[in-house]
Amino acid sequence: MKKINLLVLLTVLSMILVSCTDADNKDKKKNQALLDSNVHSMTVKSSIDEVVSITDRKLIEQFAEAIHSAQFDSGQLDIKAPDYVATVQLEDSESDIFSFWIKGEHEGLFIKSGRNGHYRLPGTAKAALLALFQSDEQQAEHNNLNINEKIKKITLATSLTHGAVNPEVTAEYTDNKQIEAFVRAIDTAEQIQGILNTSTPNYDIVLISANKEYAFHLWINETSEQAMVMNVKETHTGYTLTKKSTAELKEIIFTESNFKELKFRAERNSNGDLVAKPIGLLEDNYMMNGGPVVKLKGILYHTIHFFYGDHNAINALVARDPSTDDVHVKWSDKLSSSKNLRNNAFMSSYNMLFPLDEEHLLFLESELTEKAGQYHLSSYNVNTGTVERLRENFWPLTEEYDYIYQFQWNADEQKLFMQSYLGNVWFFDLKTGKDEIHLLKYQVIPHSTSGAPSLFLSPTFERFVHDDESGQLTFYNKKGVSLRKVPLPADQYVPSEKIKWNPAGTIAWMDLAEAERNRILDIDIDYSKIAPQKINFYNPDGLLIGSILAEAGHEGAALEVAGWIDANVAVIKFYTVELKDVERLGLNVKDESYYLYDVSKNKKGSTFKSIPSNATITLDRQRDSIEANENIIVDFKEITYLKEK
Repeated sequence: MKKINLLVLLTVLSMILVSCTDADNKDKKKNQALLDSNVHSMTVKSSIDEVVSITDRKLIEQFAEAIHSAQFDSGQLDIKAPDYVATVQLEDSESDIFSFWIKGEHEGLFIKSGRNGHYRLPGTAKAALLALFQSDEQQAEHNNLNINEKIKKITLATSLTHGAVNPEVTAEYTDNKQIEAFVRAIDTAEQIQGILNTSTPNYDIVLISANKEYAFHLWINETSEQAMVMNVKETHTGYTLTKKSTAELKEIIFTESNFKELKFRAERNSNGDLVAKPIGLLEDNYMMNGGPVVKLKGILYHTIHFFYGDHNAINALVARDPSTDDVHVKWSDKLSSSKNLRNNAFMSSYNMLFPLDEEHLLFLESELTEKAGQYHLSSYNVNTGTVERLRENFWPLTEEYDYIYQFQWNADEQKLFMQSYLGNVWFFDLKTGKDEIHLLKYQVIPHSTSGAPSLFLSPTFERFVHDDESGQLTFYNKKGVSLRKVPLPADQYVPSEKIKWNPAGTIAWMDLAEAERNRILDIDIDYSKIAPQKINFYNPDGLLIGSILAEAGHEGAALEVAGWIDANVAVIKFYTVELKDVERLGLNVKDESYYLYDVSKNKKGSTFKSIPSNATITLDRQRDSIEANENIIVDFKEITYLKEK
């Protein structure tokens, strides 16, 4: 019984296999019989009645190869009218008619008249037929392998999406050799077989002639071996650039040698703000930092530091007229080698800008070459655009890197103070010309949590205090004469800004507190601020003239000088502090009140819940000295001039 069942099973399997083989053979015969070998010509008509005639034997063979790669499906199609109808004329005057659905998202289907069922094309065959069915004019437009017109300019923009060109151009190329390289790259590109599903392109490029524009998406980066282009109108057909052309385009796009001059293109954004971006460099190739802003005669002036490529940098004075949408570079200097001993100064000393008078701006002018250079204290005339050197070549740079660490401007007295990192100190008197210069004497303390700054200048410029890391501070007059030394208590906290001055420059003071975590209000690599328990007051020569203490017996009690009513009367803020978290730094400040204190008389006065409106507020010079300009925002890639409210 088991033997009989086995024989029956084998017989059934054999019949199934034979049936499958016959079906496969039938499918193959259907494909083999799709097209007679004796084809004379073809006529292809599109859905919009465009007609293409094909007589070339190689093109007819491509057609035959494409349709014979299809798979037969016995199902009947019920879809819209075909994209193309191909009439194949045979040598014996008979003809075959094929209908194709191959455009857009169609999978790639066709039928042959008089046949049941339909055929499914592979992606490569679909792409081949799409290309074959294009007219000569369409081939030139869509494949763009035949740019016959003379290209005058090429624009490049960061691509945002397939099928459209970003209008915000980031680079323009008008040099004939560069244009030839782009055209050659496209002319020699080879089509990629198949329907492509690509990521967002890197760039949009537009080749512009006198009469026409050719728009492409471009996939290329600094590590590309072979880039790819795609016509913006054809989002599924791509072309591979040769390795040589890829290298040429990388040289053009990604090297800063093509960047000749800093200029800005400014446009309004959707908020109505004016946004300025540099012309001629891609966003990946540069960054910007902003400096102070001065408004003179209705024009906004500000400094920027522009870094691009490999150790290339530009310091510039930029102007924006609120009545226009133009942004202009009024002065600039370029440094192209980090081997220049003045490199560090160039990178860090660009952000000095003051109004000298109603027509002039005071700034630090560099004049650098690849290996040498000078620095001048100069003025910029906003009427004429000319630069005048007020103190020429004033800065004797050594082989060590140096830069301007801090500066202050006294507009009433026309005096400028500057200290460099290596300890050069200048007191420039632009009214009388009687300057005081101290070279390499008052060096900045290297970074530490209680170090910088190391020089504390009075508002009148008549006195300054220097910390030389000897454990004591020294009071000096502006001529550099030592007046008195003040010891720093080793077992107590003193904030980074060790000495502060009242606005009149007649009283200095020092904050002190126990060396405990619950006394640190703020701290980073070169800055610390404390909740003081004691304040010592000094006269301009460093003589101690009085002290005040926080409330005795009150845990967490603190006090500080919040402002000044006049040269003698300080506004004292008193409060309590407590740790926010026992595991982390940071204090809660509460129970704030204020009272007046006459330093000269050592006398406490009235108490207030808020600081008096007529008080001059004490600034934290390290955090508050450079005022933020709310009208201009300079980020790494662009300058935004906010719309006036």
